[in-house]
Amino acid sequence: MHAYRTLLAILALTLASSSAAPLNRHNRRACRPHSSASALSDIATSTVASVSTSSVEAASTAVATTRASSSKAPESSSHASSTHEPSSTHKASSTSSSAPESATSSSSGPVPGALKKLFPISSSKTWTTSSASDDALPLNDNTLGVTKLLSALSHNYVKAPDGKLSVQAHYPKGSYTYTHQPQGGFSFYATGPDNFNLENAKEATLSYSVYFEDDFDFNMGGKLPGFYGGNDDDVATSCSGGRRDDRCFSTRFMFRKNGMGELYTYLPPDYSANKALCNVAPQSDCNDVYGASVGRGSFYFKAGTRTTIGQRVRLNDVGKENGELELFVEGKSIFTVKGLVYRNSDSGKIRGVQMQTFFGGSSPEWASPKDQNTWFSDFSVAVTESF
Repeated sequence: MHAYRTLLAILALTLASSSAAPLNRHNRRACRPHSSASALSDIATSTVASVSTSSVEAASTAVATTRASSSKAPESSSHASSTHEPSSTHKASSTSSSAPESATSSSSGPVPGALKKLFPISSSKTWTTSSASDDALPLNDNTLGVTKLLSALSHNYVKAPDGKLSVQAHYPKGSYTYTHQPQGGFSFYATGPDNFNLENAKEATLSYSVYFEDDFDFNMGGKLPGFYGGNDDDVATSCSGGRRDDRCFSTRFMFRKNGMGELYTYLPPDYSANKALCNVAPQSDCNDVYGASVGRGSFYFKAGTRTTIGQRVRLNDVGKENGELELFVEGKSIFTVKGLVYRNSDSGKIRGVQMQTFFGGSSPEWASPKDQNTWFSDFSVAVTESF
């Protein structure tokens, strides 16, 4: 009996080892005569199937585990990239996904942000020479409303190095102010288009872009256009060049050494409230003769590129110290000075743009160190509040 069981065990092992290959007809016939052997064959086959099934299940489990592990890897990587510097793959993906959007914006029309830089405060009463606007006016003398022109200097309308139509200012080597030879820059007053009136403006904004040529040498600095105003048209042009008067004001821009930018103001001198301009960071300077340097170094002009600058002038109520002056660069507010006095009479108005640019300063060390140029464009004016 023991021997018989041993024989059955051996037969089971033999069947198990050969189960991977189909049984031939001869083997089937050999197994049929003995019912126990047949049953054992069935058991052995079942065992092999079970083992095979278990192996497949184990393999499937291993594959599933591997897939799960690999699916978790990006999750971990994604977490890392959100915490640390994104991988180059992520950067490339981001760049490629945003490119079509920019292309669509460019092909379908101007980027809305271009006008936002020029009109940082919303208004329905505006004019602009910017091509970003569907209602752009031509950049010429008629649009600007040129008056009191210094005819010895040219202000040609040409394409700047970046291709934008601009007013060109040329500064010959050795030029500074308009009382010395050679003269440089340009000088006139711009009252704006005929159908646009600033006389009822309690608050207005002026913006434009300026392009300093490659390798521009800023030396000690020079003047750039800004608003002007006063009690009448004639007296309004009096506040500059060391002339200070309670009946007028000017708020030009200025570039300084290394391209430092600022607002350069002549406000009524007999009001102590206007000394608030002397305390604007990072640096301001007031004196008793010339204009006030306000917020020097709060932004920088860069040679070889275009910078958009803007200002907001809010006139004071007569008898009150509630005027305001705000600086914008690329459409962003840089600083606001409140509590100012621009006028001492109801006749005090914003008259237009003092379109002046030159090197100086009133002494030779301010002079342009070489022949060089700037280009001005995108002139934009808005009345943001009326009387």
